[in-house]
Amino acid sequence: MIVNLELMVAFLIYLLKSSFCLTLLYGFYKLFFASTTRFSLNRWVLVGGMLTCLLLPFVSLELEHEPLVQSPFRLMQEWEQPVEVIPAPAAGMAETVRPETGHWDWLVIWMVVYLSGCTFVLLQWVAGYLRLFRWINRQEYKECNGLRWVLYDIPVRSFSWGTYIVMSRQEYEASSPVCLHEEMHCRYGHCYDNLLIQLILIFHWWNPLVWKLKHELSGVHEYQADEGVLDQGIDAKIYQLLLVRKAVGSRLYSMACGFTHSSLKKRISMMSKKRNTKWVRLRVLLAVPLAAGVVYAFAKPEVKETVADYSAALQTKNQGKAKSGLVVRDAEQRRDTDNLMLDHISSEKAYVLELYCNQRNHFLFGPENPVSKKELVDWETMTDKVRKQLTDAFAELYSKQKKEMFPIVVRIVADRNAKMGAITIAKQKLMKAYDEARQELSKTYPQELVDKCLTSCFYYASPKAYADVPAGVADKSVPLPGYGIQFWVDNRLAGELKDFSLDELSSKIMQLREENKAENFAVSLKIPSDASEGVVYDLKQVLRKGYMLKLNLTNDF
Repeated sequence: MIVNLELMVAFLIYLLKSSFCLTLLYGFYKLFFASTTRFSLNRWVLVGGMLTCLLLPFVSLELEHEPLVQSPFRLMQEWEQPVEVIPAPAAGMAETVRPETGHWDWLVIWMVVYLSGCTFVLLQWVAGYLRLFRWINRQEYKECNGLRWVLYDIPVRSFSWGTYIVMSRQEYEASSPVCLHEEMHCRYGHCYDNLLIQLILIFHWWNPLVWKLKHELSGVHEYQADEGVLDQGIDAKIYQLLLVRKAVGSRLYSMACGFTHSSLKKRISMMSKKRNTKWVRLRVLLAVPLAAGVVYAFAKPEVKETVADYSAALQTKNQGKAKSGLVVRDAEQRRDTDNLMLDHISSEKAYVLELYCNQRNHFLFGPENPVSKKELVDWETMTDKVRKQLTDAFAELYSKQKKEMFPIVVRIVADRNAKMGAITIAKQKLMKAYDEARQELSKTYPQELVDKCLTSCFYYASPKAYADVPAGVADKSVPLPGYGIQFWVDNRLAGELKDFSLDELSSKIMQLREENKAENFAVSLKIPSDASEGVVYDLKQVLRKGYMLKLNLTNDF
């Protein structure tokens, strides 16, 4: 079911992107080509444009800044992760944060409605082709000039498909211009264009502008066939009178090329219109910036951590020792690159695993090495999966490094919009996984080595951000409701703030440092249950700048 949901969201994103491209194509064609008489050019603009629209969503481009159009697509891409419900917190803690689940309901409803429409259009299409081929196969054909003429003794409305032309024997024997018109459809291969647009319509039946594209393409087919007839020396007025006589009735099949397919008035107007110069072809060049704009709109933001974390990635790549996906990092690297907001790790070296929480509070766990693929973990299996990776890492380390065993630590990385409540519960599960791993390994390995390597060591890294987007607080002058902070100097309360802004916090720190010369500063920070990692990170950055590093972090429920 998870895989199906992932595919569903990925397909929805592709569908919306390609539909957006097809909508732009229709506007581009109507603006620059619909009124021109270079019908061959118009045809390839439409056909080539549709193929391009189907491929553009696959073009991958990364930008430093996130394009505005890409924002909803990026949010939908996160839906590809299955939704997990955070269980009730431990005793003494109030309920923290629960990922949203409502979007799956409407997504499933949308998929049911969408597939019903696709099925209806497909069945209509199949039924039409069955009727068409029944007309073709019901009668013996006569082959002439590489075409197969299916002639009926009764009056039938003429149409063509591939190399087959269906018409009345009377018109064929009279060498009517209708024969030449249908032959032009076959020579130009218009049926293959129809096949393409009909396949597109199966998936884009809900977009009215795609139906408009089909209408425009069918019109171009008729204009091109009419032009081919007139180029054969047929008198224009005689041909136009024939069109008027044939205009009564309707077409048999939408997938076939018929003599009276398009608007009669527009066809006569196009035949009488002066042919455009070849310079009109240069208008195609206008599609280049349009396509570039679409690629820019669909570009993904460059997902990166803070500058310190980026440096860590480079150091890990150049200096780290990778063993089966595990990364060895020394203490200096960690101090330089990570925001140690929890436990201080004094060891010179450590094997590092990583637990990543995205902005929808879903977790991925695995080696810190970016080459290794992290595994999706839900709340029910997080403890077991972490325990297994801890025991596997210890066993491998013991087999190769008996003389130099390192602590196995977990680095917690969160998106700037991830909730602190989710991280708190994840930390509890990590501690439980360490306990279970120690108990399991103590049965086989020396207790001293197990305790050395599997002391509950995990720490926070700076939250991930997108390009230059602030980690959490966009406006430092806006108050943060639900946040509170107390300042302590030499173990006495020196001041406090509630619902404060970052600017107010900075001013308060400066005031306290001027009033108190003592160096023994400490703070106690209260945060609401729905606090995001980015906001808490920005708060702590202000505190670090003021040299207040001893934090007592509590949740205010």
